[in-house]
Amino acid sequence: MKKAIYIRSNSGSEGPSAQPLPINFKIVIRKIKKQYLCTAAGVLMLLMTVLQACRKGEMFSPSAPAVVEVSFAGSTTVPLEFIYNNLVVDSTRGPLHGLPAPFKLNVTGGDQKVAVREKGKTAILKTYDIQKGSFKQEFGIFYDNGKIYDAGVIYNLQILSKKDGLDFYLDGKLIHQNLYPGATLHELKVPIEKDQKRELTVRKSGEEAVLVSRMITIADDSAALKFYFDGERLTESMKLPALKNPQGMLLTFQLFPDVEFGQTAFLGGDVDIVFYTRDQITEEVENLQPELRVTVPAGQQFASVELPPLPDGKLYTCDVLKRGTHEIAYQSTVPGYTARPGLGKHGVLLFSTSDIVYFLPGQKVVCTITAYEELGGTNFDEIYITPFVTGFLDNFVDIVE
Repeated sequence: MKKAIYIRSNSGSEGPSAQPLPINFKIVIRKIKKQYLCTAAGVLMLLMTVLQACRKGEMFSPSAPAVVEVSFAGSTTVPLEFIYNNLVVDSTRGPLHGLPAPFKLNVTGGDQKVAVREKGKTAILKTYDIQKGSFKQEFGIFYDNGKIYDAGVIYNLQILSKKDGLDFYLDGKLIHQNLYPGATLHELKVPIEKDQKRELTVRKSGEEAVLVSRMITIADDSAALKFYFDGERLTESMKLPALKNPQGMLLTFQLFPDVEFGQTAFLGGDVDIVFYTRDQITEEVENLQPELRVTVPAGQQFASVELPPLPDGKLYTCDVLKRGTHEIAYQSTVPGYTARPGLGKHGVLLFSTSDIVYFLPGQKVVCTITAYEELGGTNFDEIYITPFVTGFLDNFVDIVE
């Protein structure tokens, strides 16, 4: 006998009032269930694949923003702004207008150009194209006097100023400063065109007088301006005498005899520097035979003396005496204190700052020597002048043989 299938009514009853369906409806229901399960399984598998891709750090969205890193190398004498899509994205820094550090830029949908203009102005000086497919976008920018140059020369400063800060001008415009005495070691980036000449001048900080000037051309790339300035005189090169003894050491020096903030006063006039040797362990002092004495006339910038080979375990010391005498060239400014010659018992002459070196056989040393004070005596009421090497000039002055 054939079976009938009834569809349940909303009330939940079933019976003859329900419409019978063919017996093969069960087969249809099974097919629908199977298809539904297969579709759900497919969706689940697709979802798991996406989640797995996310765990691997892969970018799923094709509309992710494009980001590049933009950097500028060069120099400018005026403040600049960098524009992308009519928006300021960065600018130069500080009173000397340093170029910004590399910065990230979203270039999705933009005009693919970085423009440069002066701060506070609307006129575009130059535009740079963003290169497709490259993360790093590196551009050269040398701005000066209303123009951006694509290239320039590197001009090195190797300068030592004993007492003053220095200002550096390119064609009359300030491009670098060292406000304090000491060494100026700096690379100037000078914008320049082929066959062009540009003038570099150096002045004391805040003053108008020019100490030195140079005309720079494109052929001067990697050239250097070197000089030593003692506050009054400027030295660019020196011709040194030859060594008489190949194992001796030539000492060429400028003496600064005044003691700053001390308890003695320099008497002025011509002085003699008298040298001694002292044992590093026993501190026993020996007078050189014959006496080694070099005269430094008042106002003379440099003096030279050849020091004999130094025996092992010894070091050199010296006194500053009145010319032709054994009298100290200083007097005490404090009652109860007496200025006396050190006679080699005080002070040390060192000729290397990285390692302790008391003598350099066969070499020529150009330096400054500055006078300091040292207390001694039974009640520490005696003042000794102890000259020290305070600066080496070899890297700042061209030595001519």
